[in-house]
Amino acid sequence: MEMTMRDVLLIALEDLGKKSFRKFCNKLMDCKIEKGFSKIPRCKLENAEPDDVVDLIQSYYMDSYGPMLTVDVLNAINEKKVALDLEKNLEKASSSAPIPHVSFVDKHREELIQRCTMVDSILDGLVSENMLLAEEIDTILAEKTCQQQMRKLFVFIRGWSESNKQVLYDVLKKKNPHLIEDLEQP
Repeated sequence: MEMTMRDVLLIALEDLGKKSFRKFCNKLMDCKIEKGFSKIPRCKLENAEPDDVVDLIQSYYMDSYGPMLTVDVLNAINEKKVALDLEKNLEKASSSAPIPHVSFVDKHREELIQRCTMVDSILDGLVSENMLLAEEIDTILAEKTCQQQMRKLFVFIRGWSESNKQVLYDVLKKKNPHLIEDLEQP
């Protein structure tokens, strides 16, 4: 059975001792993150186990950025061998990885930005599902137009997993069913 990206990241984090794993989490909270991604909140990392941290890395940073960030953090805490092993395993995993599925919200990003007008109710739905932090809501609502607010929302969801994007789809379908039905038409 081929290893998934999650498997590869989990192997690396499980190779760390308890002390090194704590150092990894602390460094992950404090390291500089690429523009367009948000930091994992401290409260989510403080008592997390390796499998939880892998889920958070994939959720916040996706498979496009998360693995290389993990390598950088491992190098920063002087876990060079684990970082090197991770890089080797990443090459194997990426060469056998299937083509990723494009989620509904990614596929229809432009239309959703242009046509969603009830951004407040969408944000309320996402808050009730614990998908956004208060500071993210404030940043989105600081934008003047609905289109700018939706564009900012898409900045925050860039790092979300497919299941998290499915939650957004469900909220959109509940709050704006006619738009979603229209976009689902062939």
